[in-house]
Amino acid sequence: MKILIVGGGIAGLSAAIALQGDGHDITIVETHDGWKPAGAGLHLPGNAMAALGALGIDQDVAAKSCAFPRLDYFDHRDGKLFSLETEQLGWPTFQALTRSDFHEILCTKLTTPTIRFGLSVSAIHHEPYQAQVSFTDGASSSFDLVIGADGINSAVRRLAFGAEHMPQPTGYICWRWITDYPFGLTAPKFIIGHGQVILVMPVGGNRFYIYASTYDPGERIRDLPAGELAAHFARFEGPVREMLGAIGTDTIIHEGRLQQMVMPEWVTGRVILIGDAAHGTLPTMAQGATQSIKDGLALADALRTQPDIKTALASWQATRLPEAHWVQQQSLQRMGFAKIRGKAGVWLRNTLMSKIGPKIVASGFRPLIDGTAGTQKD
Repeated sequence: MKILIVGGGIAGLSAAIALQGDGHDITIVETHDGWKPAGAGLHLPGNAMAALGALGIDQDVAAKSCAFPRLDYFDHRDGKLFSLETEQLGWPTFQALTRSDFHEILCTKLTTPTIRFGLSVSAIHHEPYQAQVSFTDGASSSFDLVIGADGINSAVRRLAFGAEHMPQPTGYICWRWITDYPFGLTAPKFIIGHGQVILVMPVGGNRFYIYASTYDPGERIRDLPAGELAAHFARFEGPVREMLGAIGTDTIIHEGRLQQMVMPEWVTGRVILIGDAAHGTLPTMAQGATQSIKDGLALADALRTQPDIKTALASWQATRLPEAHWVQQQSLQRMGFAKIRGKAGVWLRNTLMSKIGPKIVASGFRPLIDGTAGTQKD
C-alpha cells in the first residue's frame, strides 16, 4: 500500500514505525527543514510504556529516561498535600525524558520510509480508491492512504475534513522548559496554587522538565518575557521560587495556549487523522503522546487483520475514538482544579486533596488500566 504520512512528530513517526514492517511504501513529509521536536519534556505513564513495548522501543526509552515510583502533590507554599505510589495505579513506574531524546529514539527506528523535509500538503482531492495530494513544492501524487499527523493546527484536517473543524481554546496558557537547577527530586512534584500550577519532573541527566500554567480565559497574557515569570508566579514558595528567579536569558521557554481538538470522525475516504490533529487534549492525564502512539499501533493492526482498507479504517476508528474522547473529557474536567482562586476556594480544594487526593487521581487512571475508558458513561 502506498501511504503518505504528513507530519514528523510523535504521532507520525510512531505510525511509520508501526507500519514499516508490513511492506507498505511509506513517505513522510515534514514542514520543517529538519527534525524539530516541539516542546520540552515528556511524561509517560504506564499505558505509554506498554504502547512503546508494542512498538519495540520501550527499552530504548527506559535507557534515556528517569523512572519514578510515586507522584508528590504540594500547595503553593510548598506544603505537602499527598503522595501517590504508582503501584496504586497498577503501573510499577512512570517515566519521563526530554522530547528531543524521545524524538531521537523514534528517528533511529525508522528503516524503510522515505522522508522529505521542508514540505507539506496544499490540496487533497478524494478519489474512489485513492487520495490525490498536491504538495507545497508544486508536485502531486496519488496515495492509497493519507495520514494527517500534522498537529493541532493540521493542514490535512483543514483540506480534507473542512476548515470549520478548528481547535477550541481552554483558557489556559502554559510555559515549558528544561533546567539543570539542582532540585534534588526523585519524583515529580505537582504544585497547585491560585489559578496556577507548576510541575517539576526529573528527566534524567540531572535535568528537570518544568511545566507552569495559568488560567487566563480572557487571554490577557501574551509573550511574557522569561525574566517576568518569577513575578508572575510570585505566590509560589520553596525551591521553585529560587528556580524561577534563576532563569537566564539563554533559557529556551516554550509558551503556548492550551487547546483541545474534538473531531466526531477521523476518517473521510482514504484520509485519516491521528494524534493532536484528531484529538488534541490537555496535559492533565499525561495522555497526549500515549494516545498518539496507540493510534499508529491500532492502525497497523487493523490494516493487517481486516479484509479491505475501508473496513480496516472503520474498525480502527471504532477502536480508538471512544478512548481518546474519554481522555479529552476527563482531562478537561480534572483540569478544573487549576482554575480555583481566592483564599477560601484554595483552602477548601487543598483540604479535600489532602484527604482524598490519592483516590481521585487513582480513579481517574483506572479506566485506562482496565480497558474500560470510553466504554461507559461517567
